[in-house]
Amino acid sequence: MEEKLKRRTIRLRRADKSPERVEAAAQLLRDIRGVTHVRILRMDRINVQYNVRQITLQNIEALLVEFDHKVDTSLFCRIMRAMCYYVEDIECTNCCHDQAECTRDAFITRYLTREHGCRDPRPEYQKRYL
Repeated sequence: MEEKLKRRTIRLRRADKSPERVEAAAQLLRDIRGVTHVRILRMDRINVQYNVRQITLQNIEALLVEFDHKVDTSLFCRIMRAMCYYVEDIECTNCCHDQAECTRDAFITRYLTREHGCRDPRPEYQKRYL
């Protein structure tokens, strides 16, 4: 199957601007099958190149939201996002691919690389009082 590469800029909300959060979002995107290139442009923008025949921008942004990264919801961004979703949806209907498999693989990969167990940052003596 031939590749149909798209390059998009995902804008994160201004409240989500810490370098650790942006790098965590970029690392999440790097682990997704179908994403070929991820680059942090600024603290609120991530440039993503992906194969639209394997995964769409809508699924990529849904994964970011699922893992508590907030995308920009300004009017301009919502209009641009809707247009990208529409164009990619049309392109996907013209070809056959298994979108559910790509999304499942992204969640499985993220689950396997995540730290498990108690992630409560409080000291042990504070945990006993709740």
